Amino acid sequence: MSYKYIKRMFSLILSISIITVFSINVGAPSFATSFSDIDNHWAKSYIETASTYNAVSGYPDGTFKPNNNIKRVEFIAIIVNSLGLDIRDSLQGEYWGEPFIEAALTNGLIVSNEYGNINESTFNQNISREEMASIVVNAYIKSEGSINPLILNEASSRLSDFDTVSPNYFENSIASVALEFISGYPDGTFAPKEPANRAQASVLSYKLLVKLGIITNPNLAENIVLSKNSLTQGDLLKITIYHASSASAISLNQDLYPAFRWYESGGLIQGYIPTNYNTKPGKYTLRFTNSETGNESTKDIEILARSFKVQNLRVDPNIESSTRNDEAYAQYRKYFNPSRLVSSPVKYYTESFLLPTKGRLTTEFGERRSVNGSLTTYRHAGIDIAAPLNTDIVASNTGKVTLSMFLTLTGNSIVIDHGEGLFSVYFHLEQLLVNEGDVINRGQKIGTVGSTGFSTGPHLHFTMSYYDFNIEPGFILYGESITKENYSSLMKSY
Repeated sequence: MSYKYIKRMFSLILSISIITVFSINVGAPSFATSFSDIDNHWAKSYIETASTYNAVSGYPDGTFKPNNNIKRVEFIAIIVNSLGLDIRDSLQGEYWGEPFIEAALTNGLIVSNEYGNINESTFNQNISREEMASIVVNAYIKSEGSINPLILNEASSRLSDFDTVSPNYFENSIASVALEFISGYPDGTFAPKEPANRAQASVLSYKLLVKLGIITNPNLAENIVLSKNSLTQGDLLKITIYHASSASAISLNQDLYPAFRWYESGGLIQGYIPTNYNTKPGKYTLRFTNSETGNESTKDIEILARSFKVQNLRVDPNIESSTRNDEAYAQYRKYFNPSRLVSSPVKYYTESFLLPTKGRLTTEFGERRSVNGSLTTYRHAGIDIAAPLNTDIVASNTGKVTLSMFLTLTGNSIVIDHGEGLFSVYFHLEQLLVNEGDVINRGQKIGTVGSTGFSTGPHLHFTMSYYDFNIEPGFILYGESITKENYSSLMKSY
């Protein structure tokens, strides 16, 4: 395509597009190596490194907005910058992206009919993952990169939804996976039509710079990410470390959970800090040390107080005496306690957790109880869901059964290990439909609602725990606690 043709084409763009005023501060790149909003983001190291090489840019207010969708023209500018292509100076009053689009057309990153209409509004639309994949592969090939046909064939079956890729992007989408520009999502999909975000674009820019030999040391800076900076009593804090060589090199000094441990999976190092009604509210500092690099860093979190209710129960004295006695407690300690001490170091599950049954919430997590007028010393370790006798109970997620038996105190009981220390617990069942050692699937029927053990009527006592440390199930299922005020709206998703 000749340069004169390109100039004529963009004259047409300016004449047919809706005129929008852009300032150089809004649209044009403004390079920086640190941004105010990426400190706790998984892509921080990619963004900072790509920015150092003038490939990605932030905003004048010092932010990067990593989770924002990225426009076609913005990604084109990133790849043009990554390749170090020459771009002409912008003309006064013209669309800021025009020089980058011209460079992309001239160098074969896109074609003139790439997106149908050739106008400013077209390039200001969000770029899809398949469009992004096509551009980065074209950039690699135009830079004399090669692709082994054998890895192309293998990559074509690596993700499950390649059949949904647009025909004109099919080959390059597979190539983007073969070249490891894109790895897909944990559920094994490519999601070709999904809008890409600025963090994903930065990763592709970084990987292109590495493949082109522009970045000669591909080791990224260690990046520690917390699932949240403040959490309410009962929540579970997840810590993820990116770009560290091994878990054995990372130590964590903290005052919340003495049995803390790391897990390694998929190139990541992860750990969990559980909280519950016994966790003292306040501010805490997590101190990390990497023995291999000598790097030391800190992260501050806050535990927020939760108001726990008190429940008054009237229980048949005969039921109470027959289910809450020394023999029942000894049996409970012998069989139930060990069922949550050993967990698979690898997660069994890849999907979100389900509510095991639907009904009426009668007891919240952490409630105190007054039984027949006497206040108990313990807290309620889960939630109680009242439902008709023999209502189905399903596994909250995929995992391995570590306990399935009758216990005098809790009746027919099931414990499931989901891996990496996370367990789900089901008490007072009428029927047990799984056995210890079974690997069961998310949503599989495991039993029915009953009133066995220390119980006042048909219900499911459902608990989540990190090993034997009880946590609020609502945070795992819905990202918030389940209360008598919100349970009906939350449980609609069952």
